[in-house]
Amino acid sequence: MSMDDSQRNSFVLQIANMLENDKVSLDEQDPKILQKYQKFASNQLEMEDSDAVEIVNEAFLYLKMQHSTDCLLYTSPSPRD
Repeated sequence: MSMDDSQRNSFVLQIANMLENDKVSLDEQDPKILQKYQKFASNQLEMEDSDAVEIVNEAFLYLKMQHSTDCLLYTSPSPRD
């Protein structure tokens, strides 16, 4: 299935919402747990298995970015001699 950016973003958000509702850890690595979301993407969103894995990974990345509170700020020293 070929999808445009808007569709892809919509699918990522759907999976992200499912992950949040199910209170899945953002660091989840258990293949059995991840498979639930990959199967949903494959079946309900009608995409290839490889695309489904990518969408689930993007959903985790999206949520990690949304929950990130760390901000690195670099300021160079002022050249005051």
